[in-house]
Amino acid sequence: MTRPAVRPSHLPRLSRRAVLASALATPLLGPARAQGRVRVAVVGGGWGGLSAARHILKAIDGAEVTLIEPNRAFFSCPLSIHYIVGDRRAESLTFPFDGLIREGVRHVAERAQAIDRAARVVVTETQRIPYDFLVLSPGIEYMEEAIPGFAEAKGAIPVGFRAFEQEAVRRALEAHPGGDIVLSVPPVPYRCPIAPYERAALIAQWMDRRGMPGKVILLDLNPAIPIGGPTIQAAFRELYPTRLEHHLGVKITRVDAHAKRIETDKGVLAYGTASLIPPMRAGSIIRQAGLGERWANVTFPNFLSAADDRIYVIGDAVGSTLPKSGHLAYETGVHVADHIADRVAGRTGQDGDGLPSAICFAFFTSEEAMGVKIESRWNDLTREIERRAEIDPRKNRNAAQAAREWSESIWAELVG
Repeated sequence: MTRPAVRPSHLPRLSRRAVLASALATPLLGPARAQGRVRVAVVGGGWGGLSAARHILKAIDGAEVTLIEPNRAFFSCPLSIHYIVGDRRAESLTFPFDGLIREGVRHVAERAQAIDRAARVVVTETQRIPYDFLVLSPGIEYMEEAIPGFAEAKGAIPVGFRAFEQEAVRRALEAHPGGDIVLSVPPVPYRCPIAPYERAALIAQWMDRRGMPGKVILLDLNPAIPIGGPTIQAAFRELYPTRLEHHLGVKITRVDAHAKRIETDKGVLAYGTASLIPPMRAGSIIRQAGLGERWANVTFPNFLSAADDRIYVIGDAVGSTLPKSGHLAYETGVHVADHIADRVAGRTGQDGDGLPSAICFAFFTSEEAMGVKIESRWNDLTREIERRAEIDPRKNRNAAQAAREWSESIWAELVG
């Protein structure tokens, strides 16, 4: 599906970045490979992986770009809550890879099982895919063991924070037998910091519309809302004073899906429907390849693996204080594509301090939202990421419209 590339005025311009020196401390491609086609493998077909694949193809003439992703389409997790509560169709969030393939990206519809770093090969179920550069964007996996009883109950307590999982949450909501709906916020860091609060609000609205008895109970494993707390709390109080309960600093100690009970350090809850979000970590291929433990270790500002200068890691798998957001993953794909192009061309210079920005939206009703924009830079002296946040002080209709325009623009950039 082709969509117009409309860029909302508040989005940052994606300029070429001067990020060169540290990567060029090691030899570039050998003469034979430099004169032939540069092979770039990209693992993961989400916001970061698709952005990297598309922009590498544009940035390097004749590049051989291979996307390794078992799904044959992209599904947008941002805005997917509207599908869960019945306000959008799944088709409006799902985009096949046809456009990328027509442009020249080779799609291997298999899961990357391992990285052979010595041979520079990605291993799938049936292939060994060689690379000169590798971009890993494997996303997150759930730490199911962190919540006792969750692994046994997960079929009855869907999470829905990875692509294509939202269908199970929607079905659970449609089958809601009555009573309270219990949701949770995992401990930071986790994917899309404001998304669990958006989910609670729109499910509360879903209950209101149907006149259902019961409440949405949001168990927050954090001592405070990670970002935008005053705006979120004000929206909860104004819109859902008796429908939504938000409890901070709660620890879930056990889940019993058969009895429909959740035990916490502050008491026991019975529920009609539950959707809990376990703590998160990088996809398992990061650990298999020796690139980090819970999260990938990377160097800034270029996102090179700290263990391998031919591997870049982008998106939610990166261990840093950068927010784990779709937009940041998208911008990082552009950032890394430029860096690889500069290495291939043999350009040298000083690393810049600019880092990709993050733009996020959270809806509190179907027509009102808040926007968050975080700009970051790398301070080479302190070796730290410095962040500056712009947060809407209250929910508003303009943010909801901006979210729709933003999504249409980025989807067009990702899949054509």
